[in-house]
Amino acid sequence: MCKEAKILLIISAIFTFAMGLSGIFVNVFFWRQTSEFIVIVIYNLMHYISTPIGFILAGIVAKKKNGIWALRIGLAIFAIFYGLMLLIGGRGILYIYLLGIIYGMATGFYWLAFNTLSFDFTCINNRDTFNGFNGSCAGIAAAVAPITSAFIISRFTSNKGYSIVFSTTLALFVVLILVSLTLKCKNYGSRINYKLAFGRNCREWGIIRKATLLWGFRDVIIAFTVNILIIQATGSELSLGKLTFIASLLSSASYVLVQKIIKPPKRSLAVYVGTIGSYAAVLIIAYKVIYSTLMLYVLLDAFFLPFFLIQLSSSSFNVINRAHDEDMRVEYMINKDIVLNIGRIISAVILIILLSIFKKSSILKLYLIFIGLAPIVSGFFLRQLKEVLGGGCATEPKAPMSNEDQQ
Repeated sequence: MCKEAKILLIISAIFTFAMGLSGIFVNVFFWRQTSEFIVIVIYNLMHYISTPIGFILAGIVAKKKNGIWALRIGLAIFAIFYGLMLLIGGRGILYIYLLGIIYGMATGFYWLAFNTLSFDFTCINNRDTFNGFNGSCAGIAAAVAPITSAFIISRFTSNKGYSIVFSTTLALFVVLILVSLTLKCKNYGSRINYKLAFGRNCREWGIIRKATLLWGFRDVIIAFTVNILIIQATGSELSLGKLTFIASLLSSASYVLVQKIIKPPKRSLAVYVGTIGSYAAVLIIAYKVIYSTLMLYVLLDAFFLPFFLIQLSSSSFNVINRAHDEDMRVEYMINKDIVLNIGRIISAVILIILLSIFKKSSILKLYLIFIGLAPIVSGFFLRQLKEVLGGGCATEPKAPMSNEDQQ
């Protein structure tokens, strides 16, 4: 890997550590203020709605300059978010919509930049290695951070522990901005092709869109749901931190394992293993929500998901290579994020409706079973990319798209 790819891995690790310190505890912070699960879903819904907008704006910046500019803006908006969390304090629930929008914008800018730069600094031959190392390094950072912040929060009364954690996170984002100054990338100097950014594009990319939409339906919805269930079951941020610590270490090891043993002929099998294993984990907590079943879910989910996620991530980039659309990678990243967040939005809206109708958190069990199926269906579509999963890296130059293909 080139120097820039290694720096990007460092940025990813520090970013994951910063988000691990505060990311999961922002939801818990709001939960402590209201004990209303629907408020948490609304905050996350605003996040999902504004993230694609952030992606599009970041894409405009990236195309005019390069991905590094979008990266720096995203990091700066994250710094503003945590600065506001410190300023607002215990009144955060009054600004739930604003905070959700800012967080979503920051997410859009950061991930458009990271995905674009990951493409720029890697190639087909080392992309699985990059994703494997990234997952491993991020897993270690994600393991250490939550248990550290959980320990700090548990040591202080009131919101003082949260203030210390949010302050540390803010400082880390300032460091990240400084590290990003060492990255160099040529200016793209072009405009966004909106037909590619919003269209179905080639047949293989249409399959990626379907797989991504279905993954988004489960994705972070199940993550913050389970985190709140852990808080409900234990009443302790430290317990959540311990479980996250164990899960992240296991996830990191799983990313390394996948990178070592899953070669092109076995990628379809990896999709099976990842999706079925993660659904088995969901069935366990749907059966009974107690600390032991929550722990078993966290462990199984952490181990099996990397088998699926590495294939989804690498296949997305490889399809762009096969379509000879490398110069349109920003458009493809925007395209992918839009369908990802459409899946998240649909899932969040359904959950809000269910919570409004049934007024009981017990409905969460049935919903977990429902959204837990999404990766299996997503994997069904992903396995249709036999040549991509099998290691094929080139196709004949594509013919011009028809009007129907651009819809």
